[in-house]
Amino acid sequence: MGILKKLFDDFDNNWRKSFENGLSDNAVRNSARRHAFWIDHEALRQFYHNEHEISKNVFRSNQPSPERIKIWSGKGIKTILNFRGETNQGSYFLEKEACETFGIELINFRLFATKLPSRESILELENVFKKIKSPFLMHCKSGSDRAGLGSALYFIYILRSPITEAQKQLSIKFLHIGGWTAGILDFMLMRYREEFEDTGISFKNWVAEIYEPGQLTKEFNSFRNSNPWLKVPR
Repeated sequence: MGILKKLFDDFDNNWRKSFENGLSDNAVRNSARRHAFWIDHEALRQFYHNEHEISKNVFRSNQPSPERIKIWSGKGIKTILNFRGETNQGSYFLEKEACETFGIELINFRLFATKLPSRESILELENVFKKIKSPFLMHCKSGSDRAGLGSALYFIYILRSPITEAQKQLSIKFLHIGGWTAGILDFMLMRYREEFEDTGISFKNWVAEIYEPGQLTKEFNSFRNSNPWLKVPR
């Protein structure tokens, strides 16, 4: 099994290298489309976009194709916030090209589905949200985990929503399964909610003064080991 995985990884890495200089011609562009379709699950995204308007002129979704970016442009979208960050995936180069074509600003800000962000990343995201031009779309690969965390933080930072409302952005409604490894994102918000209920501390101050990703990761692993499978940290 390990040999097969290595063969696939080598195949995928070599394929991605062909995009390193951008989509220089139609042959490379079509190759990037095939990579997105077969490797990055665009085949599934043909049928479901996981699109939601979470606030006025603020949207979330899974990875948008060039065709969908054209549609978003027609709806007035000025910015796309990509929580996958800048990558060497065919889908990233297609997105970058489409945003340039339709005059949409692309902001790459990396979050993770099964790993807690750094303190600096969480605090920096507030500045991104305050400066971003709307209407805007935020997305990750499936639109469930990283887009969910980003949406929750938008509720906290910009909408000033209660933490219990922000937590709803990480839910099965958006295909987020908090009882699996991505539940570490739910766990982080749960820990903040508990601290807020005890002390009234603001989220920003909690991140700056108390938040420790390494320690929370250890606590989350203990939580998973001592609770029933699929229990969501709430």
